[in-house]
Amino acid sequence: MTNTAPNIDGEVEVLWTGKTVVHHFVEAAGLTWHYLESGTVDKPTIVFLHGFPECAYAWHNQLTELADQYRCIAVDLKGYGQSDHRLDSNYDYAGQASELVQLFDELQLETFYLVSHDRGSVISDHLGAIDGMNQRITGYVRMQQSGNKPHSEPRPPHEILHSALGVELIRSGQVHEMGYSTTGDNPLVVFPVDEKDLARLAMECARPGVAEGMSASFVSAGFDKELDDRMNGLFEAMTMPVLFLQGALDPGQQPSEYETVTGEVADGYLQFIEAGHFLHLEKPEAVSAAIREFLVNSGR
Repeated sequence: MTNTAPNIDGEVEVLWTGKTVVHHFVEAAGLTWHYLESGTVDKPTIVFLHGFPECAYAWHNQLTELADQYRCIAVDLKGYGQSDHRLDSNYDYAGQASELVQLFDELQLETFYLVSHDRGSVISDHLGAIDGMNQRITGYVRMQQSGNKPHSEPRPPHEILHSALGVELIRSGQVHEMGYSTTGDNPLVVFPVDEKDLARLAMECARPGVAEGMSASFVSAGFDKELDDRMNGLFEAMTMPVLFLQGALDPGQQPSEYETVTGEVADGYLQFIEAGHFLHLEKPEAVSAAIREFLVNSGR
């Protein structure tokens, strides 16, 4: 049986890499949030927001590789991992962004850098449109989310994921098997993710109630609406430096889609890494180096 016993606040975990992270739990916006932390509070803070079908652990390489220079915080989004996954809650992306602001307030993060991936980037896009947040976020690394052009094929099946069938596909592990596979039609992964990471991500998604919470998080998902939101205000609100960091080999997000995306924001940059959709797990050192270089050179 998979061990899904929860961690405890302040628990230090030694990862399979030999590096350590600290587990924390905090109450904010009427919810319980779980996050992983590395580094010390006297350093500038980076907040990491994961995508689907992941959790805070997906950032463990970046957390430990950047801890020498930054305080790193990776949050389990609502519905995922060990954060609240109650269903009587608003899973709309703009609503989740507002809740995260309350979490940042609770953590006393006056300013911070933001790094996000996939669905986490959809939520992060909304953060900049909340009063004052475009000043608190001093640099934004936006990974694996469409820019100023429609998402190409293949498109993830959002409607299926937000359904009873989606819950079962997540709970059974089929979503992970398909999502992280390097075989089949148009695989998202080009360079295999370490088996130990795959096992840990699958375990986090097997926690009671998480399949339902992850499915609920797709309530407002829709590539066309998300594009409209970006083009009608969200991009304009991104006044901080923004790095569009993309896996060049993701079949659903072609490099040609990003040729003009930097012109949509006040201070935009574009960089590709030779990897698939889960570049932070496929090529962790390259991603950490790209994040560090961008924050050092363009942070304010």
